[in-house]
Amino acid sequence: METLSDQSPFSRQSREQDEGRYVSGNFVIWLAVLAVLIGLNFASWSFCMWVFGQPEHPMNYRLLTKLERLEPIHGFTPVSAPRGKFLSAKDLYAQVYPFSDTELRAYNGILKRSYLKNYVEIENVVFLSGEFTVLAVQPMGEEDVFPAGYVIRGRSTTFPDAIVDFALPAEKTPEKFEFAEGQVLKIEESTTCAALLHIERLEDGTMTFTAVPLVEREYVFNDNAKIAVVPPPMIQIDPERWPISGDAVAIEKKPVSASVEATEAAAKADAGER
Repeated sequence: METLSDQSPFSRQSREQDEGRYVSGNFVIWLAVLAVLIGLNFASWSFCMWVFGQPEHPMNYRLLTKLERLEPIHGFTPVSAPRGKFLSAKDLYAQVYPFSDTELRAYNGILKRSYLKNYVEIENVVFLSGEFTVLAVQPMGEEDVFPAGYVIRGRSTTFPDAIVDFALPAEKTPEKFEFAEGQVLKIEESTTCAALLHIERLEDGTMTFTAVPLVEREYVFNDNAKIAVVPPPMIQIDPERWPISGDAVAIEKKPVSASVEATEAAAKADAGER
């Protein structure tokens, strides 16, 4: 018969050693499980912060709108419109001219993010104002950023290097909107509050500024060009189409003036100082 000794697997010492190994093994497993759970929790928190913080990304926008976690886009009155600074096409051009391509992409993202959040987190909105010679007018449809309304493309009357895509979203696209090429588009300040949404820069230095009025009202350009501007609750963000009126490269050759060259030189000098 086998005698019970300290070396026997049935001895008290052996049992205590086995129990110690079991407890130690379980402790390591629990530490690993906790580490995984903490990592998953941090990843989930980071993902939520990214989704809610950057709704301008197509995937984030689809998710937030599907879950109804993003307030619908709405219009303003001249009194309730967010505060901001009104810039002419020339001043806006000089402001963004020094931006690199990376900086311009980031700035465009900020512009769209502010619009999608109804400017609740910003009080310094960039508004465009001035007069522009109409180049083209076209209706917007389901494949455009805004599903209905018209977009007017015009060139600044005082600064030829600046093109505007003035989007006029509506609940329904008017059948009649006669605003001919060569007429003058006036973008007023407080009665329109045309917020900047996107900037497209061409190789020749021309910039196309996409703007949309925040003030919800009827806009009358002439007896045959009237439209009740109402922003849609949602916009088409994937695929994005900027400028709204089409390929910016199709813009006809701009006239070059001394004022344009002077502004470009000043912008370059300002960029050099930075």
